[in-house]
Amino acid sequence: MVFDFSAKYEGESAEITPARLTDAQNVALQKAAKKVYSTLGMKGLSRSDFIFVGDTPHFLEINTVPGLTEESLLPQQAKHAGISLKELFSNTLVEAIEK
Repeated sequence: MVFDFSAKYEGESAEITPARLTDAQNVALQKAAKKVYSTLGMKGLSRSDFIFVGDTPHFLEINTVPGLTEESLLPQQAKHAGISLKELFSNTLVEAIEK
């Protein structure tokens, strides 16, 4: 699927949160995401985009200014993980202050 303007902003795509991944895909994705974040020296909030070829995740891009509205992907993922936006932002501020 091409995630063009219409797909992204005009409702011509379906967002599935959380993604439907096998346990093996989930483990591989978490490992890859952590490696990308660390390798790029990232700090704070970001969103990394991957595509799967079989069970292997391939890194596409990192968004250092992810959307933070309730409809945005990062807040949706936090909610699924049981993390409120207040907690997400508080943790980010504490991390920034401690460094």
